[in-house]
Amino acid sequence: MNRYKSQIFIGVSILVLIILLMIQVQWINQARRLNEEQFRHVVGLALHESVSEFMKDQQSCYEMSECMKKLKSKSDSARLKSEIKRLNTIIDNKFKQHQIESSYTIEVLSKADKQPHSRCFYYSMQKALSDDKAMLNVYFDKRERNLLDRMGTMFMASLIAIIILFTLFGITVLSLMRDKKILGRTTDLINNIAHEFKTPMASIALACGMLKREKVLSQPENVAHYSDIIHTENNRLRSQVEQLLKLACIERGELKLNTNEVSIHNLLTECAVCLDIQLKEKQGQIEYDLKADHDCVNVDKDLLQDVFKNLIDNAIKYSDGHPQIKICTENKNDQLLVSISDKGIGMTREVQKHIFDRYYRAQTGDVHNVKGFGIGLSYSKMIIDAHKGCIKVWSKKNIGSTFTVILPLS
Repeated sequence: MNRYKSQIFIGVSILVLIILLMIQVQWINQARRLNEEQFRHVVGLALHESVSEFMKDQQSCYEMSECMKKLKSKSDSARLKSEIKRLNTIIDNKFKQHQIESSYTIEVLSKADKQPHSRCFYYSMQKALSDDKAMLNVYFDKRERNLLDRMGTMFMASLIAIIILFTLFGITVLSLMRDKKILGRTTDLINNIAHEFKTPMASIALACGMLKREKVLSQPENVAHYSDIIHTENNRLRSQVEQLLKLACIERGELKLNTNEVSIHNLLTECAVCLDIQLKEKQGQIEYDLKADHDCVNVDKDLLQDVFKNLIDNAIKYSDGHPQIKICTENKNDQLLVSISDKGIGMTREVQKHIFDRYYRAQTGDVHNVKGFGIGLSYSKMIIDAHKGCIKVWSKKNIGSTFTVILPLS
């Protein structure tokens, strides 16, 4: 139900944004039309004032009229050019008064059958030249560009606002989806922690209860047995709590490496010995192929031990039947490569994309069929990154997995 609510919310939000975008585009078009109408009105007013002022000089009107009648068209004579130039000067002054800055050209026609330039403004010169067909045409060369220039600031501001709005919305949706995913994984983590803590706590409670019985206290071997159970389960709890605390420390950026020169071959052997009980329980075995000539690296031994124990522990847990694990080392390009391979259940490509994500656990049916918090690999990657190295994975479903840790020798 919550998933559908999120989808409905995102869908409605996208629809609202599209409607807002359409309104914005419509508003810009409307503003453009209003700007065009205003321009036409101002040009018409300026031409009216220009012709009225030109008509004040009756002699000029008469000379232009006579010249045009004789030539029956636009004359190239000096007199006609002079009168047209005078009219153009008057128009130019009126345009400046009305703040019309677009470049233009004018022509005076005495016949309607002459095709004028397209997108020009007409004004009748009938009264001025006593000619019914006399027409003043004003053609603006770059009208569309000038109109866009005048609207440029408004248009760019609107465009930037729309881009910012869509960007913020996209970021919000992605953050919502990411937070929802993390919330789901956090819930799984809490459930897994409760389950993982419940088992050793129950074992400790049971052992403590048995130690209170006189029959048990009278038998030293039973006391030692139940004491070992308490000690083992207590160490298990402490290890789990320490791992959680270290992860929190790394996420806060408070991790401090206590580096020393460590033999990785010896460290791998120590990690395998620590997990020998789990390995024997499943009747598994580890094969070593330690080819690296230089295996000593400056690392934090405790943290790197956690990494290798996590990887070997995963190889044991995620192997059906008897675990077959192979540990290899080699030197390459001033680096030490450590590979831990298994022939377990493997992973799909989709799972491989998320295995280093915090709190992620691959679903294998029952959420508790494999113990863990879902933080081991993300914790391991953070530690390897802190050592300026990297960790890679190769896996195939039902074939097995190989995790390769790469550490710089220098």
